[in-house]
Amino acid sequence: MVWSPDERRLFRKLNTPEKIQAYVDGLIYNPTDHASSPRWVMITGEGHCFEGGLLAAAALEMIGHKPLMVDLIAEDDDHHVLTVYKTATGWGSIAKSNTTLLAGRHPFYKNVRELVMSYFDFYFNTKRKLSLYGYSDPINLNHYNEWNWKTSDDDLMDMGKSFNDLIHYELISLKKLKALPPVPKKLLDACFLGADVSGLYQA
Repeated sequence: MVWSPDERRLFRKLNTPEKIQAYVDGLIYNPTDHASSPRWVMITGEGHCFEGGLLAAAALEMIGHKPLMVDLIAEDDDHHVLTVYKTATGWGSIAKSNTTLLAGRHPFYKNVRELVMSYFDFYFNTKRKLSLYGYSDPINLNHYNEWNWKTSDDDLMDMGKSFNDLIHYELISLKKLKALPPVPKKLLDACFLGADVSGLYQA
């Protein structure tokens, strides 16, 4: 796989997790079910959580990290992915979201479960119901290189959907999750401020 000179120049600018997160934040949210490779995300300037996550993984690999992604599963809501990395201070994440509260986290969490738990109180659907209940181990995307996920011209959504078949660890039982009270209205408003409504899960 060969990056073009322009692509390499961009990656050289994305030389910290913070710069990668800022780039991902700046993408126009893609509300469709089509998933493009990082190459096409850079061309179009658009991306949803999976597309932004793939680009973040490619960029992190360029600065010496493994391209790792954690799959989050939710009830009556969209699933989400985190591109994760580990430093001397702990685990952190980079993420693209159609909300204000599910983006990246600074690298000071002692393990992946603790990192994922930082999303729990801010992961809810448009009906104000908390929805996150499980997560996967970090997924090394280089195990998916047959998809040519960095530069492919093809739709990669089936690659993302295949993560559903991996082992996921329960954060909370669905029974307990459904018994939790709705989040405050002001938190709902803050979460979906500026969201592309066409890309929101309609609970």
